[in-house]
Amino acid sequence: MADLAPAQDDPPPAQGSSATPDGATIAVPRWVQLATLPILLIVAWFLIGIVGQAIFIFVFAALIALVLNPLVRLLERLHIPRFIGVFVVYLAVVGVVVGVGWLVVPPLVDQVKSLTDNLPGMAEGARSGIDELQRAADRLELNVDVRAEIEHLASSLAGYVPDLSQRVYVFGRSVVAIITLTIITIVVSIYMLLDARRLKRFVVGHFPTGSPDDGEEYVRIAQSAVVNYVKAQILLSAALGASAGFAMWLLGITGVFPAGDDYALFFGAWTALMEIIPYLGPVLAALPASVVALLHSPLTMLWVILTYLAIQQIEGHILTPTIMGQRFRVHPLIVIFAILAGNEIHGVTGMFVAIPLIPLVKETYVFLRPRVRFEGWRVAAGGTPPGGDPPSSDPLGLAADESGGEAEPEPSD
Repeated sequence: MADLAPAQDDPPPAQGSSATPDGATIAVPRWVQLATLPILLIVAWFLIGIVGQAIFIFVFAALIALVLNPLVRLLERLHIPRFIGVFVVYLAVVGVVVGVGWLVVPPLVDQVKSLTDNLPGMAEGARSGIDELQRAADRLELNVDVRAEIEHLASSLAGYVPDLSQRVYVFGRSVVAIITLTIITIVVSIYMLLDARRLKRFVVGHFPTGSPDDGEEYVRIAQSAVVNYVKAQILLSAALGASAGFAMWLLGITGVFPAGDDYALFFGAWTALMEIIPYLGPVLAALPASVVALLHSPLTMLWVILTYLAIQQIEGHILTPTIMGQRFRVHPLIVIFAILAGNEIHGVTGMFVAIPLIPLVKETYVFLRPRVRFEGWRVAAGGTPPGGDPPSSDPLGLAADESGGEAEPEPSD
């Protein structure tokens, strides 16, 4: 049987194999696969449970630093020292946030307060259409007591409002802790920005493949993935929020949805916030407007749902392909798992932080996939060749024996 180990003067790998240079592959031996990797996963699981707060702060700070670093580098190209550029960028970001908050938050809070105060009255007024719904149910021969069901829904809603108020009170008591964590996160991100060059040199110098070029390329890809995703998501959320708010305002002034123009800002802001959540966001975005419309009449709710469906069709067929493109497409199950995992680690905030990590993890997987070689567990019938390692051109050790020995047959087309 011919020796399976490649000769020193073998030709370059064929097209389709890894194009990484010599020494730029991460080899994972069998003993690491069998013992070390499972142990590392278990240790990581317990560490997340013990120091999840610290991990969250550093991950959040790293995301902020990745997003702001291009702005700091732009100022550096204008011959502004980096430490000055960092504080200029932060002051600009804080100024934009404060300005938008000053313009949007007061009327938004007024609309939310007005909606909360008027909900009981809306529920009471909705009972005028109960008889019409009951007649429709009777015509369809549905054995449903509409009045009892709606009264149960109204009582449940009335019981939820005080509970919501209690939750807001508890949240208010935690404001100090939230502010403290925010300050810590900002300070950590500032240090990351100030030491960006040193951190980059560390990553490049200690990249697992041993290739500085790989390290340089990975840093560029990682930053590009996060920055491009955040920019695209902000633009998409703003477009969808403005569209939903304008649509509800239009339904309000035309009389189709009487409460639409009164709470258009709230519906638009809620839609923009929910659009950050992939796949689940469009459904959650339509809930508040649909519930308020139902309290007016089922027909009004139908118009609101149809309007949101039209907006989502525009999003799915025009806005998302144009703004996001195909690069950020990830399987829905992975997205849902990431959202649930973020919620378990750090509540709602962790859920939103987990979302921009999805494209980063995807790009990391795509980058490392051709550079990682797992030592195979199957060998040819003649046993392991001298040296004990499978051929380097066959990462999983599943290739047929080129010598014509007892090789496994190739699957037919």
